[in-house]
Amino acid sequence: MKIDKIQFENVRYNPEFGAFESLVKIHDQGETFSYPAQVAAPLHAEYAIIVRGLMQAARNTHKKSTGNTRLHHAAPLKVAAVDASQQSLLTRLLGNAAA
Repeated sequence: MKIDKIQFENVRYNPEFGAFESLVKIHDQGETFSYPAQVAAPLHAEYAIIVRGLMQAARNTHKKSTGNTRLHHAAPLKVAAVDASQQSLLTRLLGNAAA
């Protein structure tokens, strides 16, 4: 398995668990998968250590997970995007209940 790219979104510290958390996106063979990752570290830990821990946690989950547990990102269909843009905001939010 060759991972093309790894991205971190909003790395934040959770004082309740004493850990850094992030949603990690892994780009693998043209597909993107997202995994919540957590690494226990003090607030003053070096950023390189935090990123390495988050990356390893996401990689481990990616290797262990099956298709059912991965958060897979699919491109939206053009037909769905066109239909949604043609409807009014109220109709999209409330459906037929707005009529």
